[in-house]
Amino acid sequence: ITMMRPFGEDTQRPIIIGAKTFTEQYILSEALSEWIEQETGRSTTLVQSLGSTVAFDALNEGDIDVYVDYSGTLWANEMARGHVQTSRGDVLNDVRQFLKTEHGISLAAVFGFENSYALAVRTQDARRLGLRTISDLKRHDANLAIGGDYEFFVRPEWTALQDKYKLLFAEQRTMDPTLMYQAVATGSVDVISAFSSDGRITSYGLEILEDDQGAIPPYDAIVLVGARLVEETPDIIRVLSKLNNTIDADRMRELNLQVDEQGDSPRTAALAYINQLRTTVTENR
Repeated sequence: ITMMRPFGEDTQRPIIIGAKTFTEQYILSEALSEWIEQETGRSTTLVQSLGSTVAFDALNEGDIDVYVDYSGTLWANEMARGHVQTSRGDVLNDVRQFLKTEHGISLAAVFGFENSYALAVRTQDARRLGLRTISDLKRHDANLAIGGDYEFFVRPEWTALQDKYKLLFAEQRTMDPTLMYQAVATGSVDVISAFSSDGRITSYGLEILEDDQGAIPPYDAIVLVGARLVEETPDIIRVLSKLNNTIDADRMRELNLQVDEQGDSPRTAALAYINQLRTTVTENR
């Protein structure tokens, strides 16, 4: 039986899907893999645990074909923009135009949730110290230790936070992102660079501090597609655009928690999302 393939003759090469170094990325890369294989009949290969800059460069150079990035990451890292209280929509439009014009990269889908860098503290500390905003944190930073993931303290977002708030902590520790939440919950550190879509914020009893000075830009999760794949298979943009607005922040937190706390594999969480999406699509027909 010969399967009809809508993408022309070059269907032998697997579509290479990249992912960065944390749970959400593993889940979304698995979801992209499943969705692309179901929709196109093409095989896929996953290349995971890429650094943020490495992932973008790999897409730009054609070493991977698709991956999920975040609008604020590209805004800060690739476009070298400072944050000037810019709206989510404006950032997305600017990022979309920059990617296409400067790199020939297509923004195929916007999932519908943000995963912003955020500073999180224990809820009891927030109440005890009167911490609601990052400006409040500045009054106590000299007595507190902060933990960040492998990239955080060299990223533009950390520079922007320091520039806006003049933060100077008693101790600054780089740690595995999977251990940060436990570290702050047990008191090994007092503040962490959390991710706003991480389900562990709730499960570990943490509170996100408001970025009242607007140091950090919006971080919509977006699907990027490299020029080579678009040239080979122009319909890939239509296929991936079906993922627009299919995950809100609460749903992404649930999927992340499914892996980080309940012990499911990223693929299991990804299939839960894709199967739910299929059911919704079928019901809406």
